[in-house]
Amino acid sequence: MGKKRINQLLNQLKENQQAELRNAAAIYSVAQIAVDELEAIATTDLPKPERAIPAGIASRIAPATPAPALPAAVPTQLTQAELLQRYGSYNGCRSAAKALGIHFPKNPSWPQLIAAFSYIDTFRQLIHDYAQQQEIRNLSGVRFTVTLK
Repeated sequence: MGKKRINQLLNQLKENQQAELRNAAAIYSVAQIAVDELEAIATTDLPKPERAIPAGIASRIAPATPAPALPAAVPTQLTQAELLQRYGSYNGCRSAAKALGIHFPKNPSWPQLIAAFSYIDTFRQLIHDYAQQQEIRNLSGVRFTVTLK
C-alpha cells in the first residue's frame, strides 16, 4: 500500500475511534445517572422527578431527544440462598459474575454479589433502551465496563 492510502486508513481509524469514544461516554453517562437514581430510590420512598436527569447532563447526552425512562420499580432483591441454588457455591457465583461482565476490585462480599446480580439486568436494559432510542448502531457484541464508586 502507498503512503497516501496508509494515511487515509489511519485517519479513518482515528475518526472511528473518536466516534466510539463519544458513544461510550454517552452510555456511561446514562448508566451513571441510573446508578445515582437507583441509589436515591433505595434511600428514599419515592424518587423526585427533577433528579431523573440534571439539565446540564441531559443537554450533553441528547439535546433533541428525551432520555429513556428509568425502571419504575427496583428489581427483586435476590438472596444468598437463591444465588447458591443457581450457581452452587461462592466461587460459582464469582465465575458467573465474571462471565456476565461483573468485576469486583477485590473478593466480593455476599451483599455485593447479591446487589450485582440483582441489578445487572436493569443496567443492561437501560443501556439497551438508550441505544435504541438514540439509534446507535454497530454496537452488537460490544461490551462496556462501567465502574461504580
